[in-house]
Amino acid sequence: MSSRLLLTLLLALAACAWPAGARAQAHASGGIDLAPYASHLADPTGRLTYDAVRRMPAEAFSGGGPFERATYRDGAVWVRIALPDDLTPGTWWFVPCPARIGSVRLYADGIGDEGRELGASTPFVERDVAFRKPVFALDVRDDDARPRVLFVRVASQGAILVTPQLWRPEAFAAMAGREYAIWGLYFGALGLLVLLNVYFWFDLRRSLYLYCAMYLSLFLALLLLLEGFAAQWWFRGQPGSVVYLTRALALVTMGYTLWFGVQLIEIGRRLPWAYALACALSLALVSGTVLLLFLPDGVVLVAMLWLRVLWQPVFACLLVMQWRARPDLRWVVIAFAVQVAGSSAAMGHTLGLLPSNEWTRHSLDFIGLVHMVMLSVALMSRLRDSERRALEMSIRAEARLDQKVSERTAELASINRRLETEIAERRAAQAELDAALRSERATHETQREFVAMVSHEFRTPLSIIKAVAQRLRTHSSLAGADLQQRLARLDRATQRMTAMIETYLADDRMREPEAARAATRFAPRTLISAAAELHSAMDERLDAVCHVELPEVEGDLPLLTIALSNLIDNALKYSPLETTVRVRAYHAGDQVRIDVGDRGGGVPEADRERIFQRYVRGSDGSGRPGAGLGLHLAREIARRNGGDLVLADAGPEGSTFSLRIPCAAPLAEEAPVRVPERGDEVVA
Repeated sequence: MSSRLLLTLLLALAACAWPAGARAQAHASGGIDLAPYASHLADPTGRLTYDAVRRMPAEAFSGGGPFERATYRDGAVWVRIALPDDLTPGTWWFVPCPARIGSVRLYADGIGDEGRELGASTPFVERDVAFRKPVFALDVRDDDARPRVLFVRVASQGAILVTPQLWRPEAFAAMAGREYAIWGLYFGALGLLVLLNVYFWFDLRRSLYLYCAMYLSLFLALLLLLEGFAAQWWFRGQPGSVVYLTRALALVTMGYTLWFGVQLIEIGRRLPWAYALACALSLALVSGTVLLLFLPDGVVLVAMLWLRVLWQPVFACLLVMQWRARPDLRWVVIAFAVQVAGSSAAMGHTLGLLPSNEWTRHSLDFIGLVHMVMLSVALMSRLRDSERRALEMSIRAEARLDQKVSERTAELASINRRLETEIAERRAAQAELDAALRSERATHETQREFVAMVSHEFRTPLSIIKAVAQRLRTHSSLAGADLQQRLARLDRATQRMTAMIETYLADDRMREPEAARAATRFAPRTLISAAAELHSAMDERLDAVCHVELPEVEGDLPLLTIALSNLIDNALKYSPLETTVRVRAYHAGDQVRIDVGDRGGGVPEADRERIFQRYVRGSDGSGRPGAGLGLHLAREIARRNGGDLVLADAGPEGSTFSLRIPCAAPLAEEAPVRVPERGDEVVA
C-alpha cells in the first residue's frame, strides 16, 4: 500500500470521526444530554393518550439512556423525561431525535393537551427553528407551574431512535454551524468523487465509471434525505413526498448496490448463477418502490431488509473467492468488504439485531465515506494497472511489429530481386518473341507471295489444259471410248487442281482484314449453281437443286462458293461411286440452310468435333486425297459471314453438313414476297 493511499484513507477516517468529536465538544460547551433522565413506555397499538400516560406512575416507564426500538406497524413509544433539578432557568431548545423519525409530538404544561407535532411528516415551513432535526423551544423558570416533566410520543414505521438533548440557543447555533460545515465537507467529498468518475467516463468511455458515479450519486441523495437536508432545502412544504422518496430511494440504493457489487468484482463469467441471483434480488429490491404505494411501508421495508441481510453472507463468500482468484481485484474486494461490514451493522441496528451504540447508530456515516474513497481509489488503481498492461502490450506489440517489418522487408527485398531477374528474363524472351514474330511475318509474307505466284502460274496452264481437253472431247473424230475416258480423267484432274488452288488461296484470304471481304446480296440459287458448276462436268452424281422463291442472302459470294464447293467435294469423295450427293436449300427463320448429304459410312463420334480443325482429317480418310483444310475453311467462311456450319446428321447411312447463311435485310421498295416456312424443302 502506497503512502499516498494511506494518507487518503486516514483523512477519510478523520472526516468520518469529526462529527462525533464535534458533538462531544458541543455537549461540553452548552448542550445537555437528557438520555440519563429519560425512560420509555411501549405502545404497540398506538392508542394511548397523553392523559392516560401522564397519570401513570414513573415506575411504569423503564430504562434510561438512548432508547431505540424497531417497529414496522402502527405502534408508538412514549418517552418520559424528568428535567434536572439544577437546570438553569431560561430558554432552551429541545432536540429529541434524528430527522428521519416520522412523528414526534411533545406534551408539556403550557403547550397544550394535543401536543406539538414536528416529525418528518410535518411541513418544514411550520418549524420555529430552521434546523434539519425537530427542535422544540422550552421556557424553563423557577416557578413550579412551569414544566419539569416532558412526554414525547415517537412513532415511525422503521427504527425508532430517541437521543434527547437540551441546548442553549447560543450553543445550539454554534453546534449547528459546525455540523453543517462538516456535512458540507462530507457531501462535497462525495460530489467530487461523483464528478471525478463522470470525467473518467467521458474521457475513457468505460461504462464502469458511469456505474460508479451512479452508485455514489444514489448514496449521496439517500444521505440528504435521511439527514433532513432535502426536507429543509427542497421539499419544505411536501413532507409526504420526502417520506416516500426516502424509503423508495433506500430500496433503489440497496438494489443497485447489490448489482453493482457483483458487476465490479466480475463474478458473472466464473459463477453465472451468482450473477443471475444478484440480478433477481436487485430487481426485487427495486420493485419494492412500487409496493410502497399499495402495502404498508413497514411490511415492505422489513421484507426488503431481510432479503439484503440474507444476501450479505453470499456476497462475503464471493469476495473471499475473488480475493484468492483475482489478485488484480483485491482493492475492490477490500472496498466492498468495508461496505459489507458497515451496511451489515446498519441493518442489524435497524432490525434490532445489534445493540444500540455510537458505532451502530452512525455506521452508515462512518463507513460510507471510507467505502466510497476506497472504491474510487480501487477504480483508479485498476485504471493504472490497465494502462500499465496496455503499455506493456503495446511495447510487446511494437517489438513484434518491428520484427515482422524486418522479416517482411527482407522478404520483399528477396522478392524484388527475383522480380528484377524475372523482368530481365521476360524482356529477353520478349525480344526473342519479337524477332520470331518478325521472322514469322516475313515468312508468312513470303509464303503469300509464293502462293499468289504459284496460283497465277498454275491457273493459266490449267485453264489451257482444261479448255483443250473439253474441245477434244467434243471433236467428232475423237469419239473412241478409251480416248474419251482419258480426256474425262484429264478434265477431273485439272478441275481438282483448280479447286485445291482456290482452297489454299481462300484460307490465305481469310487472314486478311475484315474490310478486304466485301458482302453482296445474292440468291441462294446463284450460290448453289456456282458451286455445282465446279463439279458437274467431272461427276454426274451431283443432285443439286434450288427454288427460286427462297429469300436473298448476304455475304461474300466467292468465299461462300468455295465453302459449299468443299462440302460437295467431301461428299463426293466419301460416297460410293454408284450413289448420288444431294444438295438441298431450306428457309429456316432468319437464315437459309443448305444441306449437303453423302452416302458414306458417317463420321465417328470421336471425330465430330476434330474434323473442323485445321489440317485434321477423320479416322476414315486414309487413302483419299485431301489436306484436312476443307471443313475448317468452310466453317470459318460461314462464321465470318454471320452464319455457321454444323454436322446435322452423322448416321451410318451417311452424313449431312448444314451450311447456314443469314438472310439479307428486305429493301424498302420491295414488296414482301411469300417464302417457304421453316422445314419446307425447296426443289427445282
